[in-house]
Amino acid sequence: MRAFVLPSLAVVVGLLTALPAQAALPPQYQRQAELAAIIADMGVADAFGFSGVDAIELIAPDHYLVRGGACVLSVTIEDVPNTHEAGWAGPREFKLVLGTPACSQ
Repeated sequence: MRAFVLPSLAVVVGLLTALPAQAALPPQYQRQAELAAIIADMGVADAFGFSGVDAIELIAPDHYLVRGGACVLSVTIEDVPNTHEAGWAGPREFKLVLGTPACSQ
């Protein structure tokens, strides 16, 4: 039995190391990272001034609407090119792209 288990284990380990690494965060944690980045962004804070952010709404993958007072701001998530060495694994790296605030009177 032992001779059968060891080759099988070696095959499984070999197959797992041959597959590309999938390092993205689970969706709920990725969304949390995106929301935290939006809240912490100084451009978002400047867009709403003293009225602040009232709500952040996901309207499409990688596209949020931020609302505050009578204003709304479109925020999109864009991937940052991977600058790490081959085989690097980690969470998705992204940047925020802010639209122009639209305010109603």
